[in-house]
Amino acid sequence: MLSARSGHIVPAAVISTMQQQQLNISNISSIAEASLEMRMASAILGLCFVLGVPGNLVVLVVLGRRLAGGSFTLWLMLNLAVSDLLTLLTLPVWITALLHGWTFGLVPCKLLSYLNTWSLYTSVLFVTLLSVQRYIQVLYPQRWAELKSVWRRSLLGLVWALGAIMSSHALVQREVSSKRDGFLHCLEHYRWFGEQVFTLLMEILLLFVLPFSIMASLYATLHRKVKKATRSSHRRMKKLVVSIIVVFFIFFIPVHLNNMFTIVAVSWGSNNLLQFSEVIGDITVALTIINSCVNPFLYAFSHRALR
Repeated sequence: MLSARSGHIVPAAVISTMQQQQLNISNISSIAEASLEMRMASAILGLCFVLGVPGNLVVLVVLGRRLAGGSFTLWLMLNLAVSDLLTLLTLPVWITALLHGWTFGLVPCKLLSYLNTWSLYTSVLFVTLLSVQRYIQVLYPQRWAELKSVWRRSLLGLVWALGAIMSSHALVQREVSSKRDGFLHCLEHYRWFGEQVFTLLMEILLLFVLPFSIMASLYATLHRKVKKATRSSHRRMKKLVVSIIVVFFIFFIPVHLNNMFTIVAVSWGSNNLLQFSEVIGDITVALTIINSCVNPFLYAFSHRALR
């Protein structure tokens, strides 16, 4: 087989060799970018571990001492801190996997992925429940007072159970496979593109669209109906709850945008777009972990509200 280029006849074998060289150069470039991205992600995760674990432990101690008053808001924040801590305690494993590949086997891959996904869903649910509880307590205080303490505590158990069910797909989809860098990685494995699109769409819907819609509508109603808080303690607690929600979504928006980008890439069948999504994927996931180590500092700046 022959091919014409610049007016000269070039043997196909030469063209094949040239294409192979270009492909190798492209692969080397992709590996370099992936290595840089993984180092950046591991650095973010390492900082989150160093700051977040002791911070959340302090939050657990402080809030645990103040639960005698029975404030359901504090119970929600305590469970949110537990959820954050579950995520942070697994970070050394993921940092090692980013830098040296996954060497822990299939079962730990599935179980740790499930634990992370579970804590992620429960965090979203607890933050959403904070908004719902704030809405009912301010606008319908009598109804909230009539809700017995045992039913309020049951809501906490329901959140953990619901999060466990919603995250169960991680047990099925997580597998150990190799990437372009030659290392093994604990990654999602989809049997066909429809499964991937459905999973990503459900994550966007359940972890962003629905919670954000609920929170935005509730706080818009509160702002419209309650122009001025009557007590400074209510204002401080409102600022704390709103801060938790705003910070949560700031750090979660990138990963959901990347999920949408991945859906487009899969639908178009573009390998280049998929590779780009893979490169920035670890960074966006690492950003979500920042949320888990920021919350304790929000509590610290709002210590008067917690008192």
